[in-house]
Amino acid sequence: MQTNTTRIIKRPLQGLMVVIVLAATAGFIYEEVGERNDRKRLPQIGQSVDIGGRTLNLSCSGEGAPTVIFDSGAGSPGYAWTDIQSEVARFTRACWYDRAGEGWSDLGPFPRTSGTNAEDLHELLKRANVPGPYLLVGHSYGGLIVRVYNGMYPSEVAGMVLVDSAHEDEPKRAPKFMLGKTLPRYLWYPLHFCSRAALRVGLIRLFTSRPTLAADPGPRTRRQVIAALLQQPKAVATLADYVTAPESYAEAHAAAGLGDKPLIVLTRGKKPTPSGNPEIDRERAAYEQAWAYEMQAQLVHLSTRGRQVIVKNSGHGIPDEAPDSVIDAVREIVMTIRKPR
Repeated sequence: MQTNTTRIIKRPLQGLMVVIVLAATAGFIYEEVGERNDRKRLPQIGQSVDIGGRTLNLSCSGEGAPTVIFDSGAGSPGYAWTDIQSEVARFTRACWYDRAGEGWSDLGPFPRTSGTNAEDLHELLKRANVPGPYLLVGHSYGGLIVRVYNGMYPSEVAGMVLVDSAHEDEPKRAPKFMLGKTLPRYLWYPLHFCSRAALRVGLIRLFTSRPTLAADPGPRTRRQVIAALLQQPKAVATLADYVTAPESYAEAHAAAGLGDKPLIVLTRGKKPTPSGNPEIDRERAAYEQAWAYEMQAQLVHLSTRGRQVIVKNSGHGIPDEAPDSVIDAVREIVMTIRKPR
């Protein structure tokens, strides 16, 4: 027989469980409705390709070989390449894609590293019947992915352009104020799980502001669309997966080089804006020097036909700040690949 004390404790707990279940159900419905509305306000640009129980978004234009594949920086949708893609498509086939959880692509399983993203890209291109070998263009974090892709599938890579690519020595050499916080490996999956749970019950949507978009997609600017894609709850949840960056750096470091495949390394050369703190400015200046003339210069040696271009009028965001430098580098590599040896 239950004691009065047991009944007194049990009833509130039962009530609390009912409240939790009802709140989770309401949150789930709220998120489902929100995602349906997102699909209406952000009509897909590209095509969904099933890579085995989930889809990735791919957009290609132009004709000719080699096909250029653009890979974005951390958290950035593939759509960010559209202006550059349209110019490259004038002289060869050009494609961008959305990594798992970004843009118009489905979420992906844990872990999300440069290696798992390279595997996704390989499956995407195979199932979409995009023939190789490819000229891979990777900006920032995307630079790790294309390096790993080359290591995993060397026969599918004809050349590469690294656009201020992430470098495996960053965690050791960058000033602390430039580095994000790292979590112990044992917390990586719990963070992934919690971010997915918060997404599914609508918590991320509830606390994330979304930019206003014109009802008619026509007047929308590229920047407005990118901002809206970045604020999608699934994209916000996916940011937690970049906690696996140490693994991505290690995978890129272990990847094979390009041999004699043509390579251009584009490196930011614009001086950073002074912070007003002399010590921070001194550390930043020293690191920028090491970044351009040591770390990025090392990447040139991934190929016996590599060269570096310092983009003096741009910071890290070269695709936006100096898109012509990317287009010129891609054109040069395309012409090199096409030239009989």
